[in-house]
Amino acid sequence: MFKLDNKIGLGLASLGRPGYINIGHGEDLGEDRSLSKMRANCHQVLDYAYENGIRYFDVARVYGNAEEFLSSWIRKQSNFSGFVGSKWGYEYLANWEINVEKHERKDHSASFLKHQWVETRMNLGKSIDLYHIHSVTPDSKVLDDAEVIKELEVIKKGGIDIGISTSGPEQKKTIENLIKVNEKLKLFSFLQSTINIFDQSCISILNEVANQKINIIAKEVFSNGMLTNVNKKYHIKEIENLKNTAQELELSLEELSFLWVYQQPNIKIVLTGASTIPQIKENLKSLNKVKTIIPELTKFAIPVKEYWAIRKTLSWN
Repeated sequence: MFKLDNKIGLGLASLGRPGYINIGHGEDLGEDRSLSKMRANCHQVLDYAYENGIRYFDVARVYGNAEEFLSSWIRKQSNFSGFVGSKWGYEYLANWEINVEKHERKDHSASFLKHQWVETRMNLGKSIDLYHIHSVTPDSKVLDDAEVIKELEVIKKGGIDIGISTSGPEQKKTIENLIKVNEKLKLFSFLQSTINIFDQSCISILNEVANQKINIIAKEVFSNGMLTNVNKKYHIKEIENLKNTAQELELSLEELSFLWVYQQPNIKIVLTGASTIPQIKENLKSLNKVKTIIPELTKFAIPVKEYWAIRKTLSWN
């Protein structure tokens, strides 16, 4: 049975490629985002995370060189005891550039799964523990693709856990389909979804997911930077009110955003997308206040279609 001592996981979406949609990502990494500089920074963040008890690491084929960065770091460890998840279904297209027209391409076909699984195995070898279908949405129909399911079953027989990640305004619908499909297949043991104060659309169904013994991973807990102090543009009225709530609880906005997700029942892992050591240090420090009683924050949820429409406008930086 999957078990980790620390509920925090580190996602490498902003560490494995020079551009990402997190607000302030460019300022965090500075001007030099060469391959060697990015690898060195990633390894330093991984060092700090591991030294401080983080044991779940999340990568994907589309996260630039994240798999290779993580794998090369693991090989330096004398006794690595982490749990590694990766994802297939998107291809990285930016060629280490930031200002390009298209950064990624989605492909949920069985042939692409076979292709990307070979790449993941080449990068991570035996270090891979979990393989997600990346950003499943109702329109992809991938959960109903018999050929894909067959390939995933083969991968699972090799000792790899299988999961899905969700994205978009219809996450709840995707999760409902996952539950229905998995009742028969018993294939999926992980679900990774966007869960934060602004997007609470999945919360009501998480108990059903947990009842199927599916481990829940929360991603984008800071809403790609919108739920941090670097946000000066989006949902400003809500941000100011959240800051007031945080101040009353003797928390920062970031601590409130993180701990609200951390305290949700059924969630096994809360991903931090930290791209610097100071950021991950702050995430870990927030656990000193984990017993703070946070009131219900449902009034701060953004209508789901509005939330994802705005997220879609965030620029790569």
